[in-house]
Amino acid sequence: MQSFVLLLIAGVIAQLVDDSLGMAFGVTSTTLLLMVGVAPALASTSVHLAEVGATLASGLSHWRFGNVGCSMIL
Repeated sequence: MQSFVLLLIAGVIAQLVDDSLGMAFGVTSTTLLLMVGVAPALASTSVHLAEVGATLASGLSHWRFGNVGCSMIL
């Protein structure tokens, strides 16, 4: 339970930095995960999966609100 809370805090801090600066989620979250004691390969995998999920959600949101035209896709 304690490790879950530490991972949750690391994710929240990384997201706050990303929201305020518009970048650096990967760098911040990887650094925080390594500081908590997560193995480097697992930290990298976790961050990349989180980025894929966030990018997919963002893309679907833009598509739903009509911010993506067909000419942009091609």
